Amino acid sequence: MSSETNQKIVTTLAVMAAGFVATKALSLVWRKVTGHEPPSHGDDASVRELVVFAAISGALAALARAGTTRAVTRAIAKRVDDAV
Repeated sequence: MSSETNQKIVTTLAVMAAGFVATKALSLVWRKVTGHEPPSHGDDASVRELVVFAAISGALAALARAGTTRAVTRAIAKRVDDAV
């Protein structure tokens, strides 16, 4: 496998892990702030609650993906530079 393929695999796994952590953190914070579970498919949550949750969830997903991708890219670049 090429180093580019390895980087894509590592980045994908890291982004998945970051997404999982972000989802769990959002669920925990949502429960603490609102006092109930986050809205889910088939829930009778209000439209306002659904929109707020979706906006926060989307923003966290984008931040987790961007941050994780940058961190992995930097770590791999540093490792390659150290090896040379």
